Amino acid sequence: MVAEKRVQRRVLATRQRLVKSALALFAKRGIYETTVEDITEAADVGKGTFYEHFSFKVAIVQHLLHQGFDELLGHSRREVQSAATRRERVKRLLSAQFQFLDERRDLLILFHQARGMLKVHPDESRILQKEYRSYIRFLEDALGTSLDRRRYSSITLKQMACAMAGLVTGYLSYLVIIGERFDPTRDLKVPTRIFLEGIGADGWHD
Repeated sequence: MVAEKRVQRRVLATRQRLVKSALALFAKRGIYETTVEDITEAADVGKGTFYEHFSFKVAIVQHLLHQGFDELLGHSRREVQSAATRRERVKRLLSAQFQFLDERRDLLILFHQARGMLKVHPDESRILQKEYRSYIRFLEDALGTSLDRRRYSSITLKQMACAMAGLVTGYLSYLVIIGERFDPTRDLKVPTRIFLEGIGADGWHD
């Protein structure tokens, strides 16, 4: 029993080393430029060991997406739960994502680049799509809870969720591209106002 637990700990430690190395390399070099050999070298394991844990490179990307979205959603839930008004819940939902992804640039890069793999690797895209769909479903539910769900169709809530996800990741990605640092006291005002006013124009009132 003790020996089995020791083996399990070693296996888990190796897997975590691979995952940590992959995320760091994806953030530094990009998903497309990073090879399985790069990951195994950084993790100090053999190439065969990688395939004992992940069947191919997209599989470790999917694992990182799942793990990253879990962290993002958990953070967003905690930030939203104490909001007193509908408007405040939506504002916190936005700001929680902005602030989390600003602090976790490695995940911002992962989320942005992995979308491109849906086209580059269409045969493997379903496992990646699953993670993005879970994120959108979370936003749909959070917006439906924050707003009056009865006033919006499921299609409209999905469109709102996609618009919010695109606003957050797109805005931060372009700040990175043009070499600007994110300043929450300054940079949250415009995108938040645009989103809230857009909802208001659709007939929603606090």
